[in-house]
Amino acid sequence: MKHESLITVANLTKSFLVGSREVPILKGLNFEVGKGEFVIIFGPSGCGKSTLLHCLLGLEPPSGGT
Repeated sequence: MKHESLITVANLTKSFLVGSREVPILKGLNFEVGKGEFVIIFGPSGCGKSTLLHCLLGLEPPSGGT
C-alpha cells in the first residue's frame, strides 16, 4: 500500500547574505511527510529549524530545490 505524501521536500537549500558573504543555512534537505505521520523538528539554536518552517510555509523563498 502506497502512502499519501502531504509534504515532499527535494534538495531544499537556503542561504542568506551577510554583508557580501553568502552563508548557507539549509543544505540539500530531502524528506517526505505522509498522511497520519507525526514529525518533530529539533536541534540546537541556530541550526535552521525556523528557516525550514518559513520555507515550507512560503514565508521565505528557498534558494534552491522544491
